[in-house]
Amino acid sequence: MLAVGLSVLAGLGFASTSIFARVGMQGVKPLPSTFISVVVSFLPAIVLALVFALPDIKALPPAAYLWMLGLGALNFVGGRSQIYLAINLVGAARSSAIGGAGVVFSTIFAVTLAGERPHGVLLAGIVIVVIGLVAATEQSVQDGWSRDKKSLLGYLLALGAAASYGGANVMAKHLTLTYGSPLVITAFSLFFGVILLVPVAGTEVIQSLKAAGRDLKFAGFASLSGLASAMAVISLYYALQRADVVLVSPITSTNPLMTLFMARLFISQLENITPQVVVGTCLAVLGIVVVVFGNAL
Repeated sequence: MLAVGLSVLAGLGFASTSIFARVGMQGVKPLPSTFISVVVSFLPAIVLALVFALPDIKALPPAAYLWMLGLGALNFVGGRSQIYLAINLVGAARSSAIGGAGVVFSTIFAVTLAGERPHGVLLAGIVIVVIGLVAATEQSVQDGWSRDKKSLLGYLLALGAAASYGGANVMAKHLTLTYGSPLVITAFSLFFGVILLVPVAGTEVIQSLKAAGRDLKFAGFASLSGLASAMAVISLYYALQRADVVLVSPITSTNPLMTLFMARLFISQLENITPQVVVGTCLAVLGIVVVVFGNAL
């Protein structure tokens, strides 16, 4: 049950990340926003790792750093940069809706690469979760498509982020089981994410920070997105240490619904909630119940 709670917390963190990123990118471009958020995510993660998991850091073999380099590239260069670009193009709600497909990629990778064998009931729950996400967000996706054909790029980027996050979940599961503390895995994968993003976004970040005070305010929102993401990633990795990917990923992937409701509350001028959201929410919650039940069989 702890894994379920951590998965829900991770979903809430990822939803908050999208909302803060959406506001921040009104004044700071997507790649600098990505870089700022990854740096801010890294700072609390490394402090927590040094305080609570120093023996695990000392025990890491050289091969572990290569694995965490790959995780950093997949999660923060492949995943976060693409989802931030997608949020900038099509908004938090629509990009999160497409990003919900991460549960499908996680399940495929978990079954084909990690050898997980989920119960049929659990797979049915995953299907229900996906149907719920589609039902809740279909109209917003259609609206964005009809208004701007360039939205196709945003949807493709969101789908690419979903695939990256799906693969990252499976890799993180393996690393937490092999090398121990999720805090260590989080901190060092973020460190490598920062290093890999420097040549891509470093110059733009400096230019953004030298801009007017208004831009610095939006950089603050990018920083808040990093803090929310740090909470989400740490919670996610602890959940993956305690339960299979096919249980954790569907629950975490309900974050598009949380994003929609938070968007309605805080940035309603940019995002819209339709009656379909209610139906989708009910379906997604039902799917989560089925997933948890199937995991117990």
